[in-house]
Amino acid sequence: MNHTLHRLFWRIHFWAGLISAPIVIFAALTGLLYALSPQIEARLYAGLDHVTASASPAVKASLDQQVAAALAEHPHEALRYVVPAHGAIDSTQVYLQAAHAHHQAKGEHDHGLPTGSIVYVNPYSAQVLGQLPELQRFKTWSKKLHSSALQGDGWRWLIELGASWMLVLFATGLVLWWPKSQAQGGPGWRALWPRRGASPRLTWRDLHASIAIALGLVTLTVLVTGLTWAEHSGDNFRAAQQALGQGTPKAPKGLRSQPAASSSTPLNWQAVHEQVRAQAPDIAVQLTPPSSADGVWRAENFDRSQPTKRFTRVIDAYSGQTLFRSGWDQLPALSKATAVGIPFHRGEFGGWNQVLLILVALAAVFSVVSGLMMWWLRRPRGGLAAPQVSRQALRQLPPRTWWWLLPLAGALSLALPVFGWSLALFTAIEVARLCLERQAPLSAS
Repeated sequence: MNHTLHRLFWRIHFWAGLISAPIVIFAALTGLLYALSPQIEARLYAGLDHVTASASPAVKASLDQQVAAALAEHPHEALRYVVPAHGAIDSTQVYLQAAHAHHQAKGEHDHGLPTGSIVYVNPYSAQVLGQLPELQRFKTWSKKLHSSALQGDGWRWLIELGASWMLVLFATGLVLWWPKSQAQGGPGWRALWPRRGASPRLTWRDLHASIAIALGLVTLTVLVTGLTWAEHSGDNFRAAQQALGQGTPKAPKGLRSQPAASSSTPLNWQAVHEQVRAQAPDIAVQLTPPSSADGVWRAENFDRSQPTKRFTRVIDAYSGQTLFRSGWDQLPALSKATAVGIPFHRGEFGGWNQVLLILVALAAVFSVVSGLMMWWLRRPRGGLAAPQVSRQALRQLPPRTWWWLLPLAGALSLALPVFGWSLALFTAIEVARLCLERQAPLSAS
């Protein structure tokens, strides 16, 4: 690699790491909390999520009775949707929203933070087990902490910024590390193993590179899947999906029930649940009732850990006719990849998935710590030790380097807008530095 290009990548890697280090540490530690949420929730909410099978009747109460019991205890809250008990010892979850918030807030959230609550009902006796504000569920709390530092959608850009620059850190770090082959006198793939008896700085460098590369594929998967539902890059991703015809099929807007076409009596909760259960995969479902007299029922999978069982159905509230249906088989290839990648990012595929995410989180923390140790060991006393790239050196870069480097930076900036804004700021600072730099005298030939 050209020496100047190597130093340019090193400088980018250095500043990107130094600036994003706090974000990376925060994202890794909060992601670690979220990855452990199934075990934490099992201890915290066992009495709400489950009922004692031996103490329950053999027959469940109707879903209408269960919903009515929840609403009777919380008459001043509006019903959002219901997750009927799926397993034999599961409770039914009734999701509510404060009536004033339901009318004033857009959708079910206020600035990206859930404001509703969950009522837990024994599906056999229709007895209310308790209520919990949705944001107090550890999984929801840790998710919002990880994505927005509990500050709502206005702060989601912060994690997006860190994830974007982590991609740059990984790419530039890989280029800087890439060894010469053994045929050319280099270490080849032996460079993956830390050297014995090396100086402290080289030991930290070897560990810094080896651990990052060992978990590189998983780390990239976590970063890319996270960016696909981030606020700004996620919007671009979904627009690209639609342009490529790879978007997730959605129910057409304006679907309405037709009371005159069948009976004037709408279907009740139990009837809708039985119909959905008869035709949907064996998975926990979420039922959303009609919002008006000519509204429709919506049913979809509540459990996101089984992508091949995902489904969406829109049902006429009177006839029970299916007005729209979508499932795994109807998803295009890119949507299927997303449907698998996002649950993986959340650690929803079980213990092995959680272990990989925990290793990635710890590796990210180690990368920051080892990077800071390398900087500390090489820094001159009283100096910053940032890799230097002079204006004269940049002039010596071959033109063909700029032909691919600038379009690549532009493409990344368009795909990842938060990265693009920060890159523009970083570039402006670097250009100002170069303009103020004294022209180094040319050495005598």
